[in-house]
Amino acid sequence: MVRNLSIGLVISLIGLILSLGAIEIAVRFFESRTTAAKTWSDRPPFYFQHEGSPTLKDFPYSAQKPADTFRVAVIGDSYSFAPYMQFTDAFPKVLERMLNLNAVPMRGEVINFGVPGYSTSHEIEEVDKALAMGADVVVLQITLNDPELKPYRPTGIREFNRFGAYEASERQRALFHYWHSLKFVVERLHNNKTRDEYTKYFLDLFEKPKSRESFESSVKEISRKTKEANARLVAVVFPLFGLPLDEEYPFTPIHNQVARFLSANDIPNLDLFSLYAGIPLDRLQVIPGGDRHPNEIAHRMAGERIYQWLSENSWIPKDLVIRKRFTGRTQIVKEKPYVDSSASTLPTSSEK
Repeated sequence: MVRNLSIGLVISLIGLILSLGAIEIAVRFFESRTTAAKTWSDRPPFYFQHEGSPTLKDFPYSAQKPADTFRVAVIGDSYSFAPYMQFTDAFPKVLERMLNLNAVPMRGEVINFGVPGYSTSHEIEEVDKALAMGADVVVLQITLNDPELKPYRPTGIREFNRFGAYEASERQRALFHYWHSLKFVVERLHNNKTRDEYTKYFLDLFEKPKSRESFESSVKEISRKTKEANARLVAVVFPLFGLPLDEEYPFTPIHNQVARFLSANDIPNLDLFSLYAGIPLDRLQVIPGGDRHPNEIAHRMAGERIYQWLSENSWIPKDLVIRKRFTGRTQIVKEKPYVDSSASTLPTSSEK
């Protein structure tokens, strides 16, 4: 009986070793097929700055608004600033180009006041600058980390390492060199943990009274200032691009909460979640798997949607509403004119 038990243990051990070996081979084969995809980068080789501009985020603009000018100010954080992108590809510049397609004397200016790392509480001063420059419309770009409490003025993007990729110790790296399947398991466990922490972090920002009240009081102050300056304030809410934008997206309650608050304070608001819903994250992230900020595709989509929303609500001067629009751009012959299906419906003050 002891002999049979020993034989059974040996067979089980051999089976376990063979199974682990098969798993190791499968993992290494998978890595060999996917490693090549991680070696390329489509980020710019360098970042340019207009020679007359004091910042990397925009063209130079006069402090006093010129005559025959419709001036829009975009107030926001890194989602407006657009890291790892040329400033001309950020959604404020997309919107500006769309406002200047007609052969008319009036010109549209969309000035980017986005500052990486800013919370809404820091953006009040940027609103003051925008209003001093004669902004007709202030677009408040909202990211779901805007309630963050920072007892300092940010000077750049703050990295959340605990939400990033697994960082192995030197000893672990030596072990993983020989045991790839173990590395695979450890990384997956880490990803599950960081996903939970990532979700909880942003939910807590709106659940904890101190951070939520900081956000809400800052928005109210911005609203008060724009009304006093006879400017129009609108808000645009971006989703977070760190988790799939599908039916399991965990931040929908926050989007709804923000929309209710903005509407209750008579601030027209546009939520962009539906614009991106269902699109794979690697099509929207500026560095897929490495940086969660929106890329050029996401910024173009945002700029076009914001233009459409402003136009639908008649918040753009008629001279700057695009006159020539088409349903396609694939033929040499003239395309079919675009018909705005929303023209027959009453515009709403908020989109949720």
